[in-house]
Amino acid sequence: MTSLNSSEPPLKCPHCGGAVIANPVAHWFSKFQCPHCAKALRFDARTNGLGVAGSACFVGAGVTYMLVAGPTAPTIIAALLAAWIVLSGLSYALRGIEKA
Repeated sequence: MTSLNSSEPPLKCPHCGGAVIANPVAHWFSKFQCPHCAKALRFDARTNGLGVAGSACFVGAGVTYMLVAGPTAPTIIAALLAAWIVLSGLSYALRGIEKA
């Protein structure tokens, strides 16, 4: 586990309340543990799928911004970014990880 970066939001372990880094894509395996209490954080197929789907929406918004022209592009981008926020939030909520 790496130390907390100032660019990443501090998150709390659901077991001990210690600060953790829990990116839904970078650490999408179920053996991810809290650096303080060594208890497993709640990663499973649902949280992993939500994290990956949210990241795909984010990438899709970027690709749409670069490649799609026309009046519908802003609507598509906004929908993809909204989906990214919702899916990422659901992934964190299912894991029980809270912002510090």
